[in-house]
Amino acid sequence: MSDAWIIGDEEGPVSETARAVAELGFRPLRVHANGTIAVDQGATSSRTPEIAIVIGCPESVATLRRSDELRDVPVMLSLDAAQLEDAGQIVDVDELLVRPYEPAELRTRIARARRQVNGISADDVVRIGSLRIDLATYQVTVDGEPVDFTYMEYELLRFLATHPNRVFGREALLTSVWGYDYFGGARTVDVHVRRVRAKLGTEHAQRLKTVRSVGYRFEVS
Repeated sequence: MSDAWIIGDEEGPVSETARAVAELGFRPLRVHANGTIAVDQGATSSRTPEIAIVIGCPESVATLRRSDELRDVPVMLSLDAAQLEDAGQIVDVDELLVRPYEPAELRTRIARARRQVNGISADDVVRIGSLRIDLATYQVTVDGEPVDFTYMEYELLRFLATHPNRVFGREALLTSVWGYDYFGGARTVDVHVRRVRAKLGTEHAQRLKTVRSVGYRFEVS
């Protein structure tokens, strides 16, 4: 299940948005906004979120944007109608939500924000040659045949395949895939990369490139 950060101190809108994203299949994690981002204990153990929704505090958007770990996370800002007067001064958000909104609108806007940032939506299937990664069902097939990945093997493949042609260091992968509270060493990444390559087969294993002294990238071109 993908994580969604809900950032804000307005209890009603935060709770309402958390329920809405949970119905869309995300795990909502509460994040407080008090000038800096203060993450709840439950959220500190999460992987990098798939989406961040800021509730009524535009200053938190800038705080999010300063985080290297969150640079590829779509950021949405949710305001009520009375706050729209200042909307013209709001910058650096991927989608603006005006409350109240229906679940269908939230789903559409989340999908649009994710597509704008990294080219995918929650319902997409990533197709690379004969490799097919279903982001909704967590299923992977090669030449139409299912490939059995462990959860973390799948998460590593999904992350790299949805951020193609970019180099990620081992520490960055540990943070983004395993989570902020993971204390294993960088060798964990190397072991999982070898396992993913072995399961992908010759055609696709070569896409998962080692960048010497840096980390890994997944090539799609």
